[in-house]
This record gives sequence, C-alpha cells and structure tokens, in this order.
Amino acid sequence: MPNIYGGEIVDVSAFVLDRLPSVARTSGPVFAVIGNGHAAWQMAISNTMSPGDKVLVLECGRFASLWGIAAQASGIDVEVMNSAPGHPVDPAAFEQRLTADVDQQIDAVLMVQADTSSSALNDVAAIRAALDRVGHRALLMVDCIATLGCMRYEMDAWGVDLTVGASQKGLMVPPGLGFVWAGPKALLAYEKATLRNAYFDWASRSGDGPVYTKYSGTPPVTHLYGMAESLKMIEEEG
Repeated sequence: MPNIYGGEIVDVSAFVLDRLPSVARTSGPVFAVIGNGHAAWQMAISNTMSPGDKVLVLECGRFASLWGIAAQASGIDVEVMNSAPGHPVDPAAFEQRLTADVDQQIDAVLMVQADTSSSALNDVAAIRAALDRVGHRALLMVDCIATLGCMRYEMDAWGVDLTVGASQKGLMVPPGLGFVWAGPKALLAYEKATLRNAYFDWASRSGDGPVYTKYSGTPPVTHLYGMAESLKMIEEEG
C-alpha cells in the first residue's frame, strides 16, 4: 500500500484528474467520487438541485429512470418521458414537451447517451438544440457511463451542462470510481443548491488541498493507477 498522503499517488491522481476533461471534450472541471455510476448520479443531483426542483427524465430503456429514482428519493419532483421500446428519445416529442412548459418549471433534463438495457443511442446534440429553440433554462445532464471512451461525445460542443461517467466500460477499469464533469451552468446551479452534503460537495474536492480531499477521504489507489494506464492508452490511440 503506497503512502496515501504524499509521494507517487499525488502525481498519479493529478495525472488522472488533469486528463479526464479531455475525454469528455470539455474545458470544465471534473470531480471524482468513490463508487459506481450510481454514486456519480447522486453527486450530480446533490450539487445542482434542491428539494422541490423538477427534473424531466428522458427514458429509452432503464437507466435514465434509475437516475430519476435517485432524484426522487432526494425530494425532487420527477417526470418521466418514455420512448417507444428499443428506440431513442424523439427530439421532436421532447421539444413539444418543453414548449408546453410555459412557466419553465423543469429545472433539469436527465438522459443517457446510450442505454445498455435497450441498445438505444440518443442524439444528445439534437436534445440540446431543442432546448435552445424553445429557449428553455433547464440544465442538460447526460449519463455517458456506457459510452465514454467508446463513442464520440462532445460535452462542450454539444452544449451539455453536466456529464456523468464511471471507470468501467470504455475507460477500462473495474467499477468503483465515478466522475462528474461540470459546465458553467452546472457550477452556477451549485451556488443555490441545497441538497449539498459533506461527502459529495464539489467545493471540498476543489482547490490545491491534500490529495485525499479530492476523494473526501482515502484515495482509491488501485483504481487511480488503473485509470492512469487507461488514459495513457486512450491518448496513444487517439
């Protein structure tokens, strides 16, 4: 077991966290959480939402609804918009729902880029375009756990406000490390969010503090070494 307070693990952690934004194609910060993708869902919710907020879940299989269940358990009002079985979200139907939200009560949209239970692949850029055409203020939050490192994903270019990922699947490391990439609107939402707690709080994981503050405790040493090798492979292969 290496020293978890200094030495090599500090450099390995910095290497991983410095390179993860490029994987999601964003210039914004990334926050790591020890846990699987569900932990990353919870981190996303707790840092951007407050009890009584409303989210629209775009379901095309199973996993967006599970994210919505996590939100509902936190006191958030959840509406689910289902797609036809095995089909991706229909951007036109989504735009109609946004248009009907004349008072803009929807605070965030939760979706997956692809759902492993149905193999449906969503057009994230088209969902953002619908939000922009309507002029809707809702945050666009996208789960890329199944696709990051496997398929094209452009967080900034596609106008995504928050991205959720995890170490397994395309990032080639066993489950146990989740990630949340935050864009400018998500960081603004953080300022008024009241679901924040000591463990998931982005502020406590930011800055130049000791390495363990990035993980709210003991760093996930073996996962960080694995992620460093994975990111080297991704950089080499392009």
